[in-house]
Amino acid sequence: FGPKTLQARWCPIITPFLVFHVRRAAPLSMAFKCKRWSCANILPVAFVVWVILAIWSVYTFLHLAPMLTSPQGSGVFERGVWQAGLVQPLTLLLIICFVRAVFTDPGSVPDGPEWSRRAARDKMRMQLAPDNASQDAGVAVPIRESKQLGGRRFCKWCDKFKPDRCHHCRVCRSCVLRMDHHCPWIANCVGFGNHKYFFLLVLYSLATCLAVVATLPESIAKAAEEECTTTFRFLLVFGMTLAITMAMLLGTFFPLHLWLTARASTTIELCEKRYRSAGRAAQISYDRGPYENVKAVLGPHFLLWLLPISPPAGSGLYFECSGRTPLVGAPKFKEPSSDSSTAPSVGGLANRKRDDRLPLIDGQAPEVTGAQASAA
Repeated sequence: FGPKTLQARWCPIITPFLVFHVRRAAPLSMAFKCKRWSCANILPVAFVVWVILAIWSVYTFLHLAPMLTSPQGSGVFERGVWQAGLVQPLTLLLIICFVRAVFTDPGSVPDGPEWSRRAARDKMRMQLAPDNASQDAGVAVPIRESKQLGGRRFCKWCDKFKPDRCHHCRVCRSCVLRMDHHCPWIANCVGFGNHKYFFLLVLYSLATCLAVVATLPESIAKAAEEECTTTFRFLLVFGMTLAITMAMLLGTFFPLHLWLTARASTTIELCEKRYRSAGRAAQISYDRGPYENVKAVLGPHFLLWLLPISPPAGSGLYFECSGRTPLVGAPKFKEPSSDSSTAPSVGGLANRKRDDRLPLIDGQAPEVTGAQASAA
């Protein structure tokens, strides 16, 4: 009963378990349809890594290390213990959230018949054909968002229909599910799959910077009174300045995302002025109450909301609305005029021009994001 026996007995059980969870946490195939790690994409991520390492190194080696080497009972050692117990776990959670936000797929439109333009055309022909009027070749999709003309939103770059709250990212060259925005600091889009990790990343980054700003002045004051090198003082002031700067930036960024999460909205939807514009978009609201809204981002388990595990349930393709919003569903047709006696045949459909009975599929303008979305 040695190491070889343990390896032969437990490896076949543990290995598939680990592989399954690693692939689930960070899928090998992501939504990118371009070269992701170019020089322009690496530099912002490298800057974030440098900021994290700079603040952590200054705080750990120049602030915590002298306090933890002080004699016990003096009060300095005890303060060093609880400060280390506060900042180090926050930094660990920050790093885990950062890694998962970078390497987790935000989600993209699947290759299903309900999102294919060709399947919609086939269904249209089946409905217009007199012999197949009662057949249904497509799949009805519960879609609420639509263009101003009433057709389903379509992306000409991905050649797919868009689910609700899905937008095309021109950086990733892919349609991202419940897209919030493209973040260059993680070289990834913030979408349905990694929104929780991005939210917790901002939260723990702000908490870490505030803890550093609150406790580091003790070492700065001590360095100003006692004899020490110029480099030591400069690094302490540099770390403090960097922590204050990041805390100020994150202090304005996190409340915005907290407010958006509580209202079941995203940054793109805020820029589109969805709730203030006229037309169909003004009737759509995904606000189902603060608890349900937060659960849609941080996951179904309340006790795991602040941990980088247990992402939100669902596929990211369908979202419940707060009110009774009409469905767009499969392409709809206008009622024929009273003088039309017979339905057109499939052969005549290929030759005649597009009229009001055909859905707007070809030539639809791609969905835009930001300030131009309200004019689309």
